[in-house]
Amino acid sequence: MLKKVIQYLVILLVGGGFMYYVFKDQNWAELWQKIATANLWWLSVGLLVSIFSHWLRAYRAVLMYDAMNYKIKTSNSFYAVLIGYMMNYFIPRAGEVARCASLNKSDNLPVEKSLGSVVTERIFDVIIMLFLLGLVFLIQFNLIWDFIQKALANNQTQTATNSFPIKWILLGLIVIMAAVAFVLRNKIKSHPIFAKILGVLKGFTDGLLSIKNVKKPYLFVFLSISIWACYILMMYFCFFALQSTEHLNFAACLTVFAIGSIGVALPAPGAGAGTYHYFISQSLLLFGVASADGVAYATMVHGAQMVLLIALGLISSLILFLKKK
Repeated sequence: MLKKVIQYLVILLVGGGFMYYVFKDQNWAELWQKIATANLWWLSVGLLVSIFSHWLRAYRAVLMYDAMNYKIKTSNSFYAVLIGYMMNYFIPRAGEVARCASLNKSDNLPVEKSLGSVVTERIFDVIIMLFLLGLVFLIQFNLIWDFIQKALANNQTQTATNSFPIKWILLGLIVIMAAVAFVLRNKIKSHPIFAKILGVLKGFTDGLLSIKNVKKPYLFVFLSISIWACYILMMYFCFFALQSTEHLNFAACLTVFAIGSIGVALPAPGAGAGTYHYFISQSLLLFGVASADGVAYATMVHGAQMVLLIALGLISSLILFLKKK
């Protein structure tokens, strides 16, 4: 119990720290004016794409349930996904458990079974996210490095650095670390932390291999890629909602999305409140979008999704409750 309390306190501190940093110097009247004058048509298109991505996630989950010989309706899976997203805004990282509990109530699907499928889904999501981050890092190395420098130096002007030697420095550090690990391999293997890491890697591998049990593995992979494509398109369409971001191209969107996904992955209350705003606004600086405009964009997208998903989550909860009566 104490461990859980400490975890939640840490999450609140992380989110609160980022929120304070992002909004401490903001002019709230100007921020609201930027959001109030947003193009609602483009914002709505972005939100519709995000809803479709949630339906794809629900359908992908049905493939996993089918592999365990549980016939779950896509509609019930969709309601459970929406309930899970809603719960994430109230209790950090509680969405998966809420989603599994919902299916247990509506379809008698054992929670431990559905939680196992969630692990497999998350593994594929992590792989796709890492692929996107790697792709953006290779294509936009100079921009990413500039972003890291500005973040570490608190946006102070830095001396221009040639990216070519930096790449070799990073490579050299990796080689040195690998060499040290090889020399000390026996001591490392005997350490308890190493056993834990092996356990995590084994679980990761088992989750990946579990796709062989899915009756339509290629469809599962296609749906996984499509979910993330929808996430990117949602962000891209929302760019057109504000004058300050409507000029950005798809390459810029991919970069902002990749950096912003770090903010979503970090532990923070309100499904990335604070961390999402920080990473999105900072990444938009790379493309000439002012800090205040970047914060306005992040606040608009995060706020719109929060209102939408809480509303849809409540409606889904009501539908499943009435179905069960």
